[in-house]
Amino acid sequence: MARLVVIGNSAAGLAAIQAIRSRDRKSAVTLIAAEQHPPYSRILLTYLLSGKMTLDGVPLHGPNWYEEMGVRPLTGRRAISIDTKRRQVITEDAFKGGRSKRVSFDRLLIATGATAERPDVPGMDLPGVFCLRDLDDATAIMRHVEERLSGSRVPQAVFLGGGPVCLQTMTALADRGLKITLLVRSKAIFSQLADAKTASLAEKVLRARGIRVVKGVGVSGIEARGKSSRPASRLVVNISPGRPLSADLIIVGKGTKPNVELARGNNIKTDYGIVVDESMQTSVPGVFAAGDVAQATHCVTGEKVCYGTWTNACEQGRVAALNMVGADAEWAGGLNRNVTTLFGHTLGSVGLIREGEAAKHGNGTVAVRHYSDRRRGVSRRLLFSEGRCLGGVLWNACDDIGVLGSLINSGRDCTGWEDRVARGERLFGDALGGYLARPPIKLARMGKAP
Repeated sequence: MARLVVIGNSAAGLAAIQAIRSRDRKSAVTLIAAEQHPPYSRILLTYLLSGKMTLDGVPLHGPNWYEEMGVRPLTGRRAISIDTKRRQVITEDAFKGGRSKRVSFDRLLIATGATAERPDVPGMDLPGVFCLRDLDDATAIMRHVEERLSGSRVPQAVFLGGGPVCLQTMTALADRGLKITLLVRSKAIFSQLADAKTASLAEKVLRARGIRVVKGVGVSGIEARGKSSRPASRLVVNISPGRPLSADLIIVGKGTKPNVELARGNNIKTDYGIVVDESMQTSVPGVFAAGDVAQATHCVTGEKVCYGTWTNACEQGRVAALNMVGADAEWAGGLNRNVTTLFGHTLGSVGLIREGEAAKHGNGTVAVRHYSDRRRGVSRRLLFSEGRCLGGVLWNACDDIGVLGSLINSGRDCTGWEDRVARGERLFGDALGGYLARPPIKLARMGKAP
């Protein structure tokens, strides 16, 4: 009986467990996770902050799910190192430390995710400064906000960065009545999510909602005004150029960094993330990686990149799991795909969104197709190279973003249909045919674990 170990209980790890049990009910499966919470959806945390969802709506599975899946859960235990020669994971209590314990494996999946980036400036560890990555972060933010809302004045929140999670959190807290300022270093907001025109549309929506947008500034430090241990104390954000800003709450959204520490020093190849092949296997046979920590192939560029999306993590987790139980599965490569809601509007991006990057990977030729409908407030901008769609940015017309992702991933030639694709006509998927010719997971054969 094979000993299968999964480190991490978010998207990739949970998808892996389900895939393992879909093919193999006999192998011993152990889950190692520092969090003690039942499996939950991280993408629902901003709904929790907005008050539109309670804690009861966050779990993905019931309290008996591990038992139903035949999994031994070691929750509340942190994996601190991997011994690839002895095939063991060394763990410790995530909260108390103390004596370590070893978990033996035949095949291992590292799905440790990523950690929020915090700028290296003074004051980032002060009370009232938060990142949103997990349920504990969300509940801490909720408590802090509720304390401030109980006061006599409107709480002020400052957001550093404009990534998808930051935008969703901004929307959630604005709905709670907080006064918000968004600080970005670049000259345009959402520079990683949208082209300049679409970003300007989003900025108008934010300003109309009363959000102050400050561009082209850096943060040199954060200070506490008064005693930082008091609930009524405030924070001061020092920016350059510009005057300091007062805040009751600061949300940092500067991106993430993969949690690769476990892989280092034991022959597992790492770069920015843990480098994997098409089977999601690392440089050590029988050791796999998936999710935000994995550095895997991009379906357009062919480069090894880290993804930060739930869909990619689930696909990678399934591929890794199928190979752990004896299948011959390959991941066809992924691409970034994000949809963010902003006060009744939607901003979506998929694949490559910059002309320069598209030209580099599209034989030097790029055709830009625009479509706009002012009456409906719709704007779409897609990039093509020799008939192949490479990516695009969508404003208020994101329903077909999944189809576009499949079209990009398949490499389907849609010469003559570019304008219809840009308009989002429902007909184009059927008319082109075969846009799912390259499914995200390819199976050469199925089998049981040896």
